Amino acid sequence: MSSQKNSHQLPPISSQGLVRLELEADQISLEVADGYYALNPKLYQDSHNTVQKMFKSDFQQHMNFLLTSMTSAAIKVFKDYAHWLKGVMDNRNLSVQHTVEVLYLMKHFITARLNDDDQIIAVTIIDSGVDILTGKRLKQNPVNHEKPNTPLLSADYTRSLVHAERLSAERIAMALMEQKLSLIDLEVHVVQPSMYKIGDLWEQNKITVAQEHMATAISQNVLALSFAKAEFNDPVEKKVLCSCVEGNHHGLGLRMVSDAYEISGWDVSFLGTNTPNSVIMAQVDTDKPDVLALSVSMPHQIIDLQKLLTCLRADMAGSMPVVVIGGLTLNNYQQLAYRLKADAWYQDAKAVWEDLN
Repeated sequence: MSSQKNSHQLPPISSQGLVRLELEADQISLEVADGYYALNPKLYQDSHNTVQKMFKSDFQQHMNFLLTSMTSAAIKVFKDYAHWLKGVMDNRNLSVQHTVEVLYLMKHFITARLNDDDQIIAVTIIDSGVDILTGKRLKQNPVNHEKPNTPLLSADYTRSLVHAERLSAERIAMALMEQKLSLIDLEVHVVQPSMYKIGDLWEQNKITVAQEHMATAISQNVLALSFAKAEFNDPVEKKVLCSCVEGNHHGLGLRMVSDAYEISGWDVSFLGTNTPNSVIMAQVDTDKPDVLALSVSMPHQIIDLQKLLTCLRADMAGSMPVVVIGGLTLNNYQQLAYRLKADAWYQDAKAVWEDLN
C-alpha cells in the first residue's frame, strides 16, 4: 500500500498494533530473512551462518528505531537513523541495497499484521527511510554537540584519546583543574564533547572500534582522577539513585550527572549501565531515594523507559521519588522528553549542578 497522510501529522501506532509487533518480532525477522534469501540465493549458499547472524542484528536495530518512531509519532527518529546508516555505509564504501531490500520486506510483513490506520503509519515511516538511503532526500546537516569555547578546551584532549595516550589525557585534565576549572566544567566542556567527536570519527570510518573503546576507558579514568580533586559541598541529607535503562551501555554522561549530585552534598547510588527495569524498581524500593535519575542513549530505549515510569507510578503512587531524565537521545528529540512526563529533563550534568546550587 502507499502512504496517504502527511508525515508531519502522523498519530502514534495503536496499542494493539504495538503489542502485536512486539510479540511477533521474531517471526517477522524469520519471514524477512526468508524473503531476503529468496532474492539473494547465492549469498545464502556461500555464507549462510555468518549472514544469518548479521541479518538478525541488523533487523533488530531497524525494528527498534521503527517501533520508537511509530509509538512516539516522531518520524524524525527513523529518518535520522536512515541518515546515520547511509553515512556509515558511504564512509565504508558499502552498498545500501541490502538495507533497502530488507526495509521493503519489513514493510510487507509488518503491514500484513496491522489495521489500515497503523499500516499508513508504518508505510510512511519506512518509506521515509528508504528515500534517504536511495538518495531521494537531501542530506541532513550534522548535529553539533559542541558548546561555546569547547573546541579550544577539548581539541588537545580529543587528540590524546584518538592516539590512546592515557597519560597525556590525564595531564590535560589535571592541568585544567589546577587552573581552577571545576569538575563539572571539565566533564561537560572537555570530556563530553571529545567523546562525541570520537563517535563522529568512528561513523566517518576514521578510527576503529578498538580506538573508540580505548577512548571511553581513558575518559573513565580521567573522571575518576578529576573527581578526587573536586570541591564538595556540605552533606544535604538527600539521596539520588542513578541508572541507565536496559540497553543503554553508555554510562559516561550519567556518571557526570552522579558527580554533580555528589559534589553538591547528595548521597549517590550508581547502578551503572544496561539495568533491567525490574532491578531499578527493586532498588528504588530498597533505597527510597529522593530522586531517581535515568539515562537513555538511543531512541528505542525510550519505550522501556516509558514502561518503567508507568510501572513506578502504578506501584509506588505517593511514595514515588522525583524522576529526572536525560541522555543524548532526549537532547536530540526534546518532544519525546516532554511526552514522558518526568519531573525534570536535563541536557547535561552542568544543568543538574546549576539546579542544585
